[in-house]
Amino acid sequence: MGLRLCAEGLLEARGADPWLTATTYNLCFWLGEHYSYVYLPSDEPSVAVVLRNGGYRLYSQSCSNVDELVKKLEEVMGLREDPSEFYSKARGDPLLGPFAVEYSGWRLRSSGLWWALVTGTCQQNASFKQGWEMLHRLVEAYGKYVEVEGRKVLRPPTPSEVLENVEKLLEAGVGYRSRTIVNAARFLLESGVSERELSRIKPEKAEKVLRGIKGVGPYTARLAITFSTRRYELPPIDRWLMRIASTAYSIDEKLVEEYWVDKWGKWSALAAVAVTVALDAEPLSRALARLESGQLLPNRAASPTPVNMRGFCR
Repeated sequence: MGLRLCAEGLLEARGADPWLTATTYNLCFWLGEHYSYVYLPSDEPSVAVVLRNGGYRLYSQSCSNVDELVKKLEEVMGLREDPSEFYSKARGDPLLGPFAVEYSGWRLRSSGLWWALVTGTCQQNASFKQGWEMLHRLVEAYGKYVEVEGRKVLRPPTPSEVLENVEKLLEAGVGYRSRTIVNAARFLLESGVSERELSRIKPEKAEKVLRGIKGVGPYTARLAITFSTRRYELPPIDRWLMRIASTAYSIDEKLVEEYWVDKWGKWSALAAVAVTVALDAEPLSRALARLESGQLLPNRAASPTPVNMRGFCR
């Protein structure tokens, strides 16, 4: 399927760094030296080519509503969000102080609810590396693509495509998580729940809705809310972050979530994701060693951009 050029120009950064946002937590087949593919939640296949210089070219199947697609790109890239309060809180923080100074241009890159649920599910009982390897294999296993600028670019499978060929999940090596992904696909197709609907209700209610999907627990639900609605009140805290925060703030692990929400308020989930970026999503032992030595910035020498997934690709 070839996509048509709908719009192009320069992203209005508003203090953000679009290149940093586009390339953080991205898979290798969506990254080039000077461009990154960003998929947009849309009723039709839509993808933006975001350039290192902040430019973009936006492609879609029919270009039926160009203004809406540009708006969606700005939303996905976090350009319509003002996180200045978050960065102000983070300066001087034992965990995020250096990151807040050096990487204040970083914004969370959001996704549709479906892909947010798949991402969260692949992180269940897995390291960051294992989870992102699963995502990589999943996209490859289904082999769906769009044609952009003469290139065949892999895209995430849709819920319908997953249900049509569930065996591909096992081929991708997601293990028991395949049941949760199938349940999520059926839920979204049958209920009609979308990220837009979740953004209109209280986060606690949104979490309850998503936890109605068998296999989705608090962490997966909160991560999905974070990535799909840009609502940050409910932090996705796993054992990794619990241990890191307990060490950084010298508090008991049982008190971490209460302390975290009190400290970060409406930015709690954004702060949680930012810690993984600052520490390159390192395994716990190495992350703790970096915390102890004060190495609280992404390792530029190890990868071209913070926490990109080049090294996770086969």
